Amino acid sequence: MSSSGMNVEENLNRLDEIHISAHLHVKPARVLTSHGTLVDVFSTEDADPSMEIRRQILELYLRRAGFYYASLIKRFEYDNPLISAFVKRWRPETHTFHLPWGECTVTLEDVAMQLGLPINGEPVSGILRSWSKFHQRDIWQWCEELLGEIFDGHVGTTKYNIKLKWLRSRLQQMSLDSPEDVVVRYARRYIMYLLGGVLLPDKANNTVHVRYLPLLANYDVITTYSWGSATLCWLYSAMCLATNYNVEGMSGCHTLLMSWIYFRLSFWAPDVMSPYTFSLATRWAGKRGKNDYAEQHLQRHCLRLDTLKVDEVIILVVF
Repeated sequence: MSSSGMNVEENLNRLDEIHISAHLHVKPARVLTSHGTLVDVFSTEDADPSMEIRRQILELYLRRAGFYYASLIKRFEYDNPLISAFVKRWRPETHTFHLPWGECTVTLEDVAMQLGLPINGEPVSGILRSWSKFHQRDIWQWCEELLGEIFDGHVGTTKYNIKLKWLRSRLQQMSLDSPEDVVVRYARRYIMYLLGGVLLPDKANNTVHVRYLPLLANYDVITTYSWGSATLCWLYSAMCLATNYNVEGMSGCHTLLMSWIYFRLSFWAPDVMSPYTFSLATRWAGKRGKNDYAEQHLQRHCLRLDTLKVDEVIILVVF
């Protein structure tokens, strides 16, 4: 008991009025709606050798910016019932999953290992409004300068979003003999595609906000930002919002959450994989079957979490 007479646990769980775990009698099987998955930039229906050449041209620039390993992430199906089961165990007050034996969470170590993003450096921050006042130029002029071109119909006029489909189509049209300054612009497009498509996506997962562009202006400074911290914070925020029983979808890096589950709780992995195989730097791709019975899958995952033992979790010890 605390000095005020309130039970400590009751004081901790202050959000139970809206937390999904407290409304199982209302929504006993809420499965979060499907999240879009990243489509490989240079994948096409017809085999095209030039696409691999474009990938190789951009590799040096992606390494230079710290996004090379993230660019190796392959598309795979997200297990939405499994994600939903873990969200039910997520507590916004502590940013941890509350399990039968204690608490655990996704850490910066997981971000560095699974996504290969920088986790040290300057914070990823900026502004959402007053672009002209802050940057002394119109935001779309800024976009045209850094990306090379912006076509009408592919950008929002008030929401400041760029369509991922447009970014992908332009990357596939990159000239194979482009000069360095042009290749840098294409590399920025690729990074924007990764940010909006997999690392910092919203629920719709089909656009990227232009707020990230100023951080990509000086190409040699991109790697000095802690993109890994931003990705982890965005996932935390997304799970906090998704614990609300009225919320049906979830933003955030589902790839990070799924890879964390598959690695730390390997019995959930779709195939038998070694810890090294889980590194996205090796371009692994997990696959799940179609969730025709999503609610049954959710209940099964919840029951498995209810009986989870601490020795079933893989914990890395770094010396």
